[in-house]
Amino acid sequence: MPRYTADIKQAVNQADVIFIIVTDAKAVQTVLDLIEPYLTGNHIVTQCATVKPEDNIAFSKQVCARNAAFVEALLGGSKVAAISRKLPFYLGGDSEIVNKLKPMLAHLSSSCIHVGEVGKASVAKLAMNLNLAIQLEALCESYAYAISNGLSDDSYFDVLRNNTGWNFLAEYKEPKLRHRDYTPQFSIRNMLKDVCLALATDKTDEGLTLLKTTREIYSRGEQNGLGDEDMIALFKMIQHE
Repeated sequence: MPRYTADIKQAVNQADVIFIIVTDAKAVQTVLDLIEPYLTGNHIVTQCATVKPEDNIAFSKQVCARNAAFVEALLGGSKVAAISRKLPFYLGGDSEIVNKLKPMLAHLSSSCIHVGEVGKASVAKLAMNLNLAIQLEALCESYAYAISNGLSDDSYFDVLRNNTGWNFLAEYKEPKLRHRDYTPQFSIRNMLKDVCLALATDKTDEGLTLLKTTREIYSRGEQNGLGDEDMIALFKMIQHE
């Protein structure tokens, strides 16, 4: 029966599937370098950190050189979804290996979406967070405009709920905005990291103009000491209450 151990060799030898859940590419590389000598053809390395697509491609080559398998499994959602085990996984890798992994991930996730080869899950995750980063700032600005011009919270959210702009993000953040609850579900710092990754890997013809402006807003939030707070703390920079 597998059990906790602080010894990296024992941990790898006891497992068939190894999850790497750390903060960034540098941390992933550190973990891979530690476990690499003990990897065999029986292992599936499942990399969950949000990094550049090319980083995961390089990690995959390092793992596969040891005859082990590699899957990128990028997590969507936030803290609340994690607690309720409803985080979606965006999966990149060989379909046969992904299918072996899915029954295990089903215990953690409401949906496992295979989007293609290694690298594509990173693209999917960054594309989703790009969208959320911009939407969240728009929601904060819309809300601040309404209340600064005398609209009540109840009126604002009643109108928004019956508008085509209503979506799950608005529903999710409504109580936090109403109560000025800035405890993090997903922090400004974490979103800023993903926004920067998206811009660093942008291959569009014209460039992501709106995202560049969004990056400056999130950067200002971190510079103002809001980095560890929920993304709706951007509201503080718009409406000083």
